[in-house]
Amino acid sequence: MTADSRCGVRAVADHGLSGSTGPTDLSGPTGLSGSTGPTPAPEPAPARPGHEVATVVPVLDEAVAIGDLVTELRAAGSCCVLVVDSGSRDGTPDLARAAGAIVIDEPRRGYGRACLTGADAACREHPVIAFLDGDGSCDPADLPALVAALESADVALGRRVRERLEPGALPWHARAGNALVAAILRRRTGRAVHDLSPFKALRRSALGVLDLDDPGFGWTVQLVARALGATSLRISERPIGFRTRRGGTSKVSGSLRASIAAGRRMLRNAVVETRPRPVVALMAKAPRAGHAKTRLAAGIGQTAALDLWTACLRDLGSSVRRAARQDALGTIAFVPAADEVAPVARSLGPGWEVIPQERTGLGGAITDATLEAQRRRAPAVVVISGDNPTLPAALLSDALAALQDAPAVLGPCPDGGYYLIGFRLESGASALGSQLDRAFEAARLGGSGAFDSTHRALTAEGLAPAILRPWADIDTADDLAALAASVRTAPQGTAPATRAWLERYADLVAQVVRGDAVRGDAVRGDAVRDDAVRDDAVARPTASVSATTIEG
Repeated sequence: MTADSRCGVRAVADHGLSGSTGPTDLSGPTGLSGSTGPTPAPEPAPARPGHEVATVVPVLDEAVAIGDLVTELRAAGSCCVLVVDSGSRDGTPDLARAAGAIVIDEPRRGYGRACLTGADAACREHPVIAFLDGDGSCDPADLPALVAALESADVALGRRVRERLEPGALPWHARAGNALVAAILRRRTGRAVHDLSPFKALRRSALGVLDLDDPGFGWTVQLVARALGATSLRISERPIGFRTRRGGTSKVSGSLRASIAAGRRMLRNAVVETRPRPVVALMAKAPRAGHAKTRLAAGIGQTAALDLWTACLRDLGSSVRRAARQDALGTIAFVPAADEVAPVARSLGPGWEVIPQERTGLGGAITDATLEAQRRRAPAVVVISGDNPTLPAALLSDALAALQDAPAVLGPCPDGGYYLIGFRLESGASALGSQLDRAFEAARLGGSGAFDSTHRALTAEGLAPAILRPWADIDTADDLAALAASVRTAPQGTAPATRAWLERYADLVAQVVRGDAVRGDAVRGDAVRDDAVRDDAVARPTASVSATTIEG
C-alpha cells in the first residue's frame, strides 16, 4: 500500500490495512463466553480541515477509466481517493497513483472485500466515506450532492434517473434485477428505496452501525438492507447519472451468466438481511464521572469504576455481536440521552445501533427497547445490562428458548436484582406497551427486592416470566471478587478488556477482596476524561433520564 501525507492512511503489509480482514472469522471460539470477538475499532481521528470526504474505489483492470476518475473525484471535493486494487494486470494501480490516488493492494478477490478494505482505511480519519465503481460509469460530479444530503441524513444513496442514463449503460437484465431487489427491500422493510446504485456516501458512524461483511457482489444490497433495517438511520436518495463504462467489460452486467450469479446473491441478501430476527437490547450509559456505576465508584473511586465500565462495554459489545452473527440476532443499545450515543457506540464497537430512550427511568428504557424490537418485527427481545462482561452465550439462548413457551423471562442476580429481562413479541399485539408501562410503574426496580417486585408486576399483567439460572453482575465493590473468579475460570480469550482491568487494578481488587478499606485517591476519584464525540453521532433528541442499567 502507498502512504499519502494528506490523510491518516499508513503503509502496511500487502493485505491492506491492519484490521482490514473482510468478513469476521468465525472459526475460533463462538458465542459470548470464550469468544475473542472483534476488537473494537480505535477511536477515529478528528477530521482535519479539508479532510472531510474520502472516496473508496474498488478496481480490477480499469486502466482506461481510473486516471480521469481519480482526477474528477478530487476536483469534486474528495480529499482522498482510495483505490483498492484486487490484482489488476493492466497498470491500473500506477495510473491511479499518478493521478493522486492512495492505492491499497487487496489480493483477496471480491467486490465487497475491496469496499471493506477501503472503508477500514477511510474511517480512520474521515467522517464521510463515499463509494463508487472504478469503471467510469458513475459521474464524480454527483459527489457534492450526495455529501450535501448527509447534512440531514446518515446514508445518501444515488438513484439513477432515466433522463441522465446513457444509452446502453444499464442492460435490461440489470435494470430488471435492480428493480426486483429494490421492490423486495421496500416491501420487507416498509421504507422507500428505488435503486441499488454503486454510488453512495455514508457517515462514518453509519458504517459502524451496519457492520458489513459480505465479500462479494451482494455487498451493496447488504448495505442498503441493513440501513433500511436500522430505524434510527436517516436515508436519503439523490438523483445521479449513469454512463457506459469507459473500456473493459463489466464483471456483472457484461454477461448474462455473471448477471444471473450476482442477481442470485443480491436476491438472497435482500431476503436474508431483512428477515425478522430476535433482538438483544443492551442498557448502557456513557462512561462519565457521577453518571455511570456510581455505587461501584463509591467503593473503588471514579477512575477505576469508569475504566471497568468501559471495559465491560467493550467486552460485552464484542462478544454479543459475535453471538449475534452466529445466531442471526439483531443488536441495539439504549442510552439515557442523545449526547451519550457516540461514546457508547465507540465503546461497544461495530454493529451496535445506539438509540436514546424516549421514556424515563429504567422501566421506560426496557419498554422502549421492547417496542422498538416489536416495530422491527422481531419475534422476541432480550434486554441485558452492560455490566456482565462474562455473560455466557448459553444464557441468551436459554432466554430465547424460554420465550417460545412463556410470555416473559427474567434472569435473577444473587443480590436480588436481575441481569436479563425478555419478552415474546407477537405481530399486531398493541397492548404490550401499556402492560409494560403499568408493570414498571408498580415494580420497585432498585434494591434487593427488584427481582421479586418485577416478577409480581409482570405476573399481574398476564406476563408471568420464566426464570433463568442466576448470574452476578457488577454493581458495587463487593462484586469484584466474583468478577475476578468468573474471569479466571472462563475460557481463554473471554473478556480481554476486563481481564486487563483486573491486572491493572490488582492491588485495589486485593484490598477489596480482603475487606480492607480503600483509601486516598482511589475513593476520592480523580479527573476523568469525557470521551464524548458528537461530530457524526446518529441520534434523535430526547429527554434525559436517571438510570438505564439493570442493576439492583
